[in-house]
Amino acid sequence: MIRKYNIKKRLLMCYGKTHYSPGRYLEDALRAIGTHVETHTSVIDFSKIDSKKYSGVIFVETNKTVEVKNIHMAKMPKVFWVHHGENRLERNLNLEKRYKPDLILMSHSLHLSKHFSAKVKFFPFGMDTRIFNNNKPLQKRSYDLSFVGNRHEKFYNERNKTLTLLHNHFSNYNTSLYSNVYVSQLSSLYSNSKIVFNESHHNVHPINMRIFEGMGCGALLITDEVENQRLLNLVDGKHYIIYRSSKELIDKVGYYLTHMDEAQKIASEGRKYLLQHHTYEHRARTLVRLMSSI
Repeated sequence: MIRKYNIKKRLLMCYGKTHYSPGRYLEDALRAIGTHVETHTSVIDFSKIDSKKYSGVIFVETNKTVEVKNIHMAKMPKVFWVHHGENRLERNLNLEKRYKPDLILMSHSLHLSKHFSAKVKFFPFGMDTRIFNNNKPLQKRSYDLSFVGNRHEKFYNERNKTLTLLHNHFSNYNTSLYSNVYVSQLSSLYSNSKIVFNESHHNVHPINMRIFEGMGCGALLITDEVENQRLLNLVDGKHYIIYRSSKELIDKVGYYLTHMDEAQKIASEGRKYLLQHHTYEHRARTLVRLMSSI
């Protein structure tokens, strides 16, 4: 049965809050569009919440989960934003039972929708315009090629092989492929990089945040292609560059490092497209609209 609620610009948000995370970016964007956000980061008891005051509640997947009490008393739209795929499916299915959402938002891996009881919508990560936003010309950037991400041998063996290939092939260039950069320094590195390389997890294949971080910082993104990526409406050769083999990756990185005018045009178009369609303000407006339809 579909329940209709009176929508107000007041929202509950439950997640393990950190400075640099999709949940935090979305929270700030909601505030930016005029939504009053009340966060709960450790526990929420709906027996103490006046449901009439809120347009809904969003639970955001984070490493730290919020303890939820008396969920049956939450007489408002309930949404659960899922960030991971197969590697955390069982955990997220258990969280769905705890949160009892009306709607599941998935950042990627839509083929897993069948496992959830609630209706599922595509809700990808986005560009945080306060942090990952730079239009510095590529010619003035120090690093030719950069990457920051998990390199754990158990989970990222294929990625490590690709990084070794890039490191060896472009040894005469100024690269940053193995830096242990904190998230607070990530935008500085990407904003000083001509090309940002992206390769997803080979077993999970997510639409990861690196896509939005690299492109938002004005670098040329060269990336593999994963399931649901086309739903972003990004065009290969216009907004970013897709590679489908190791040889193609080497060829394309080499080409754009020696054709910087073309690289600049694509990088600029990519950043422009994110600003027009994929900021967290866009996500915030979408969330408010989705909640009003529950």
